[in-house]
Amino acid sequence: MLYNYDFRYFLAKIPVKSALRLYFRRMVFTGRKENVSKKKPIIFAPNHRNALLDALLLVYAGYHFKQVVFLARADIFKQKVVAWILKGMRIIPVFRIRDGKDNLEKNRDIFSNAARILKKGNPIALFPEGKHNPKQSLLPIQKAVPRIVLPTEASVKFELNSQIVPVSIYYRDIFGFLSDVYVTFGTPIEVSKYKEIYEENPSLAGNQLRQELERSLKSMVVNIWNDEFYDEYKYAIDLNGDRIAKEMFSDRKDDFLQASLHIVRKLDDLFENNRDEFDKRISDFRESHEVLKEHKINTKDKLWKPSTKENISSRFATLVLTAPIMLFGYLNAVFPLLINKKLLSLFKDNQFIPSVRYASGLIFIPIFDLIQSLIIGTVTKNWLLALIYFFTMPATFYFALYWRKWWKTAKRDLKVYKFKKQFTQKWERLVQLIKL
Repeated sequence: MLYNYDFRYFLAKIPVKSALRLYFRRMVFTGRKENVSKKKPIIFAPNHRNALLDALLLVYAGYHFKQVVFLARADIFKQKVVAWILKGMRIIPVFRIRDGKDNLEKNRDIFSNAARILKKGNPIALFPEGKHNPKQSLLPIQKAVPRIVLPTEASVKFELNSQIVPVSIYYRDIFGFLSDVYVTFGTPIEVSKYKEIYEENPSLAGNQLRQELERSLKSMVVNIWNDEFYDEYKYAIDLNGDRIAKEMFSDRKDDFLQASLHIVRKLDDLFENNRDEFDKRISDFRESHEVLKEHKINTKDKLWKPSTKENISSRFATLVLTAPIMLFGYLNAVFPLLINKKLLSLFKDNQFIPSVRYASGLIFIPIFDLIQSLIIGTVTKNWLLALIYFFTMPATFYFALYWRKWWKTAKRDLKVYKFKKQFTQKWERLVQLIKL
């Protein structure tokens, strides 16, 4: 049964967590000690922006969780091998209307199984938006969570004491590699408080619980609901996030997340209460974006604090000196890189890019590292050299990935430095336009 221990989950968790540490530059978890009970049945309810990585981050965060059971869309279970792996990862299917009306009846069994899992004290994770959403916004919360937890509690007279824990997952750059991710566990919702309402009107109780969960997530998630000005909100975060994080939230480890929430809330407040000022800010962001496009500068560049000439020069010198290590790393990982490129070409939807990139690195780097090490040992008859290569290959490849990121950042900082030096008045005007 799914609420029993599964060796596939245990075996997968070790490399999965190690690869996540390497995939992200920084992972920040807040609220898990305070808000996730070790004793009560838990339903995790995260927003869903990044396909597989959202689920893996929840697994990674579970330093004291039992093996989490995930509910996922049924269409990914079509192939038998994939279904076996997913079941081992404790993922069970949920059918949607697009899967056919006949299949919707199967959800009754799925929800009953989920209820048994909760009664055993095992955690469940369910993405309450019902589908993937790569944008920095929150989709309407669906009914699945109340449909599972309320009947389960009712069957034991609401003495299970289960909790729903809203979870916010925020990627600083959703498609970027070696970027930052922030995972926040919010204040748990006590399901037992809906006992009287449920006994009188189950439908009303379900709707009220859904609304409370939605309010909780909206208070935690960077939610750009205003589609008409979505790009301008993103510009505001890109252009001001680092500065506000440093000025206002330097005492918090989730500083950039808090800065992003602050920016969105400030713009929302202006939109609702001071439309003239809001329109001016939007106009400023649009003007600044045109200037940036003209000079081929990125909104994520540190325009408010350009690097000095000495700093940029020293960074380029260091990069040039370490270039041989980078080349060694890339050359020895050429086959995994080619496979990754081929796999990415098979997916038209960008939402799968981070997951494919992560999975290919997790699988193919170790495989080719082992193969190439064995070849070196066999050809040279020097197994000490093969062992050294075995540890050197992945380390230098990982360095090469960082080297590439550092090189791009240095080039961008140089472009901003030249822009400030050559167009001083335009730079000063731009700083005023972007400041929030």
